[in-house]
Amino acid sequence: MQTQDPIVQELKRYYGEDEHASPWVEVTQRDIDQFGEATHDLDWMHVDPERARRDGPFEGTIAFGFWTMSMLTSLQRSTFEVEYPPGVAYGFNYGFNRLRLLAPVPIGSRIRNHCRLLSVEPRGARRYLVTTDNRVEIEGEEKPAMVAEWIWMMVAL
Repeated sequence: MQTQDPIVQELKRYYGEDEHASPWVEVTQRDIDQFGEATHDLDWMHVDPERARRDGPFEGTIAFGFWTMSMLTSLQRSTFEVEYPPGVAYGFNYGFNRLRLLAPVPIGSRIRNHCRLLSVEPRGARRYLVTTDNRVEIEGEEKPAMVAEWIWMMVAL
């Protein structure tokens, strides 16, 4: 009888079988402006509230889709209230199996992530691919802002 990898078991225990929701995060114009500056993307629909109210389709500025995507790390860490799962030295973003931006995120709204573990796969040399299903919700909206199947490479201690 083969013994199950203890890190796989620890990662499964850490994430659990249920979906977990992060705390709500307010989407501020300052955050979006800073993201636009950092990425050299100053599209008026995101960083010019006056023009966005006047000329835009959303009655105001909206978050960048890439900002919403980039919030996954922070949202996931705040869900579990630790930087990495027990037994993990570090992890890095490995990519996505799928990602869809389904609804605009208005400035001033609040978002949170719903995360559920899909799989943990040993990849040798203390490495594990962890795949989670993620749904970023906009408070008060039925349609999610984003759905993503996200992959982390976790490295055990």
